[in-house]
Amino acid sequence: MLAATGGTAVAAALAGCSTLLGDSGTQAQADDTDVPDEPIQAGLQTFTEGAAAVLGLQAQYGAELAVQRINDAGGIAGREMQLETVHEADAHIENYTQFVDEGKEVTFGPISSGGHAALAPEVESQGVVNVSTDGTVTTLYEETVDNPTYSFRFQNYDVMECVTAAREAVSRIGAENIDTIAGINPNYAFGQDEWKFFELAMNKLVDGGVESVYEGFPDLGATDMSTHITEINNVEPDVTFSSQWGGDVTTMMNQAAANDMFDNTQLVGTVLYSAVDELERDVVEAAEAVSGSRNWYWDFPNRSRWAPNGDTFSDAREEWDIVPTAHFMSGYGAVTAWATATAKLVDVIGGWPSQDQIARSLEGHGFYTPAGYHVMGTGHQGKSNAFSGRMEWSEDVGAAVLSDVNAYAPQEVSPPEGTTAEEWVNSW
Repeated sequence: MLAATGGTAVAAALAGCSTLLGDSGTQAQADDTDVPDEPIQAGLQTFTEGAAAVLGLQAQYGAELAVQRINDAGGIAGREMQLETVHEADAHIENYTQFVDEGKEVTFGPISSGGHAALAPEVESQGVVNVSTDGTVTTLYEETVDNPTYSFRFQNYDVMECVTAAREAVSRIGAENIDTIAGINPNYAFGQDEWKFFELAMNKLVDGGVESVYEGFPDLGATDMSTHITEINNVEPDVTFSSQWGGDVTTMMNQAAANDMFDNTQLVGTVLYSAVDELERDVVEAAEAVSGSRNWYWDFPNRSRWAPNGDTFSDAREEWDIVPTAHFMSGYGAVTAWATATAKLVDVIGGWPSQDQIARSLEGHGFYTPAGYHVMGTGHQGKSNAFSGRMEWSEDVGAAVLSDVNAYAPQEVSPPEGTTAEEWVNSW
């Protein structure tokens, strides 16, 4: 079904397929190579409680499904994986250090952008590979750790989803119909980063630029967003952009619907769909919002035509009773990136690789998941197709779905290696 260099049974399983073209169908086992006998110990930190758990648990479940498929395929060189999950809270460095002290061979997470920025230098210091599920702030590998060795990020980063959102706003509404924009975004690095790049992109995509008539930054977990909604109703922007996520999406959209905000603006967001399991039908239908889905939407290509999507969707529904989101894929993909790079390396060197060898193998590594083909860039940033569609209610699913989905190739929404995101957008 898929062609890949160094394909293994694990790679096929994680792609959601039974075979990979060019694959012998076998994988090096422990008695074929010099590998430890004990299982691979791995650690994941994610939000397991609170409002952020709306997407944090999705990442956990995705990671667990990947580990399950690895083990069902016989493990990596015969070694099964064991995954320990902890609540990230504000203890990102402490969690990682504890994992290292316990002898974990790889760590995954976190969700938080601020937490990831704090964590990345510690990963470089400790030297145990971490593949982040999210933590998507654009400057991570441009400024915070500009020459990483052990720190990687699977999920598309902020500039990719903001450029996608801007392109969607212009294509769906028409540049000639957009003069004013506003924003309601989380009051920390992620929200500020996303608003910056959406505003930059819109000013490049609309002839003559746009006027930003309101910028609102509610705190994470805010229970009252009425001030921001009132301001939007007062200025009636053509587009309101929001990077709210998880439980904050539910709060914002419920209060926006109750105060008729959707009559006065078109809501466009990057991760609104992260709240799919909490949004009610009347809110979804009132909003008619456009939402990104980062690097995976479970029904594009349609799951009846693309078995890996269908099987993954069914597994998520049956095992955890959720509609899987891009955050499910962030957990799944982070594990898959490490596992496929490591499995390929075992075959090449005939033994179990070191942390340095795994880190080098991940650079430029291409691999498949049910979302398609991904590449871990040489700068340690994962790049995948970016998806966006209009949110509408589905009776069949019993939740919101995305209709009229568009996919953007990585080169359409991200800078080339060696160019910063801001330089790239400003060069348009």
